Amino acid sequence: MPRSRALCVALVLGLGGCDSQIVLGDSEAELPLAGGPSSGGVASAGSAGDNSSAGTGASGGTLSSGGSSAGNAGSAQAGMAGADAPIAPPGDEAWSTDFEVGDFSDWDEGGAFYGGEYDWGDVNGYVDIGVGRDGSNGVVADIHSVARGETSGGVRMYRRIEDGPAYYAAWFRLQEAHTVADWWSIFLFHAVDSTMDLDNDTSLWDVRVVDTPGGDMALQFFDHDVMQGTLAGPAGIVNSRKWFEIEAYLDYRPPDDTRVVVWLNGTLLFDMKRLHTDKQANVLWSIGNGGSELDPEESTLYVDDAAIHRVAKP
Repeated sequence: MPRSRALCVALVLGLGGCDSQIVLGDSEAELPLAGGPSSGGVASAGSAGDNSSAGTGASGGTLSSGGSSAGNAGSAQAGMAGADAPIAPPGDEAWSTDFEVGDFSDWDEGGAFYGGEYDWGDVNGYVDIGVGRDGSNGVVADIHSVARGETSGGVRMYRRIEDGPAYYAAWFRLQEAHTVADWWSIFLFHAVDSTMDLDNDTSLWDVRVVDTPGGDMALQFFDHDVMQGTLAGPAGIVNSRKWFEIEAYLDYRPPDDTRVVVWLNGTLLFDMKRLHTDKQANVLWSIGNGGSELDPEESTLYVDDAAIHRVAKP
């Protein structure tokens, strides 16, 4: 299967009201690359998830199209959205790209240990003129989510996370709305082993796009450790053909005290605390288009203006 060896990094910041809901992932199919877990649609009530790698999850509410409601209900509640002490504002820029160089070379800065681009399946990813915000350069990420012989497809870019707390942000535009029978992930944190081999990639936390029973598309936070998703409230709705910014604050403190805060267009969606992971190093931030069993099957995502900022010093 063709793929470029590299990792992804970027996208997420916004502020506002929460009204988050919990939803269980319906499956975790084995993928050619990690970073593409399942999405069980949208639930109207909270429930915990199954932690298997290919299992199903119970849901306390009504799932949107394609979601399975069978499975085991667990008790994993770590990292629920909520209020806490204020976090430090963004400070100095650690890395950024506006894609005006015309390719992915900004992501490659420092070599594959620090960043790059990768893809799998029946996909096409490239930088093009005029597709970014305000007619600038931007990324076109075309995927076929149910290509013959593939369980999914993806085009992603990555950067290694900062040593301390930091903000990761990028802009996105969806070409059209999709219903999601399995999963659709555009922003994620994941880890690799010391070989930097993506075949050994472990998904940690995603920002996903799901379809709601009302016919909208909304953002969901998915925790792979507990196989549980948290759905944003009305503030998390995204529309096709309109640019939106996702920004995330990551304070990585394994094994049990990681915090991820996510904003959409400056509005707070998720404040996830006490997240668990046993991965001590080689954590990556990735952005791009990755999914399985979307309808329509072919999906296009545009990406522009990605950046990482350290927190402001007191």
